[in-house]
Amino acid sequence: MNQQECQTANWQALGYMDGSQGESSTQFNERSSACSEYNVHADFKQYQLGYNKGLITYCTESHGFFVGSHGKSYQGVCPQNTAQAFIKGYNHGQQLYTAQENVSRAERELSYEQHEIDNQKEKLNDLKNSLIYDQLTPRERREKLDEIDKINNRPNDLKRKQHQLNKLKQELEKVRAQMNKYY
Repeated sequence: MNQQECQTANWQALGYMDGSQGESSTQFNERSSACSEYNVHADFKQYQLGYNKGLITYCTESHGFFVGSHGKSYQGVCPQNTAQAFIKGYNHGQQLYTAQENVSRAERELSYEQHEIDNQKEKLNDLKNSLIYDQLTPRERREKLDEIDKINNRPNDLKRKQHQLNKLKQELEKVRAQMNKYY
């Protein structure tokens, strides 16, 4: 915080903002320390009052779901009487987030695999031409044939990855359907 922010601070509003965002109450120490450089006294009582009100907004099951489904971490700030509901929602949200991330990762892998197959087509033609026109030893010929086999098997990898992606999408839809019952 700069000097002007310290001098005009509404400590209750700052506490509310930190609490409603699930920030640790140690934020007060950081703010207080920054303001002490300008000889401004931070009002802990007002900050704490706002912080506790902010936690009421933050520490709900539906907000826990929101936090978890966006891949954000939980700082363990909810009071005992609301923590269980928040964590339940948070865990559900994490399930959804994980399923979405698995689908995204599989889509990237599939895209990469398709790109690699496209790149290998030219190499395949070069290898075939080499087999036909180059003077090769039996060993060199075998190596080129093995490489051709490897390239020809790439579409199988693509099919496998596509199948995996489809399974992950089905799992994601199941998780979404299950979460729709709650949220």
